Amino acid sequence: MRARRKRLTILAAAVLLIAACAAVIAVRASQPRYHYEVRRDLSVYFANADSVIEKLRECLKKRQEVIRISYSAHNSSLDYLDELTRELMGFACAETDRPDEGDYLGCQIGGYNADFSERKRDGENACTIEIRPIYFTDEEQEEAVSREVEGVLERLDLAAGGSDEEKVRAVYGYICDNVRYDTIHRKNDSHRLRSTAYGALCYKRATCLGYAVTVYRLLRELGVGCRVVTGTAKGEYHAWNVICIDGLWYNADATWDSMNGGRDFFLKCSDDFPDHEREEKFSSESFAAACPMAERSL
Repeated sequence: MRARRKRLTILAAAVLLIAACAAVIAVRASQPRYHYEVRRDLSVYFANADSVIEKLRECLKKRQEVIRISYSAHNSSLDYLDELTRELMGFACAETDRPDEGDYLGCQIGGYNADFSERKRDGENACTIEIRPIYFTDEEQEEAVSREVEGVLERLDLAAGGSDEEKVRAVYGYICDNVRYDTIHRKNDSHRLRSTAYGALCYKRATCLGYAVTVYRLLRELGVGCRVVTGTAKGEYHAWNVICIDGLWYNADATWDSMNGGRDFFLKCSDDFPDHEREEKFSSESFAAACPMAERSL
């Protein structure tokens, strides 16, 4: 039977929130760690959407070059597969309880290419989604990041019973004092390591997204709430963090504090955090409810 095919290319900002050896995601899987509020349309395609998302996330963490998702449907879904793929990728990069997932994972993927195919089989439509993520790092580099993270936390020697504020000040100080802004590659879009924790921890150089994901990774390893926020600062694309201390969230811009040698942009309320404008999704009511900002700076 003739197969119908469709191709989609997504080149997303590095905050998304996506060969030789392809990973195939089976529709049936083990019990997932999380349940997602999946929109009703996804249940048309997947009876076990949670498991599909879990497996997609694991493939992304392992830096699989090609990820194939196959399923069967009574009706043709070719016209909706690009939307379905975007939603699956969004859920795969959503916040979880693990430091190497959530914003950390999403910020290390610069989009993806996707191919879709559909073929009639036994009276149903056999569909395949083939995703080729654009990774900023490979699996070996991520293993190096994990080793560096462990080493940094050992050197900081934070007391197990220390407060979140103590942990935040120690991690932030380490990054500001040991990472330098990558002026050489700041406008070189092909040098993706500038936007990674690998660049910040292994080369000690990064641009704003690299600073932000490193703050995120280290603080999440310590159990401190943290998010990566993107938007503009003085009219240019920029990334920074919001950090949770005692249930309230504060802005922190390690890039600017590292470059200026101070702490002028550390643990600030929004009124004391000038020149930063968030992307719409970080200014939404849902984000504000999840990360309620403090009214006063620390």
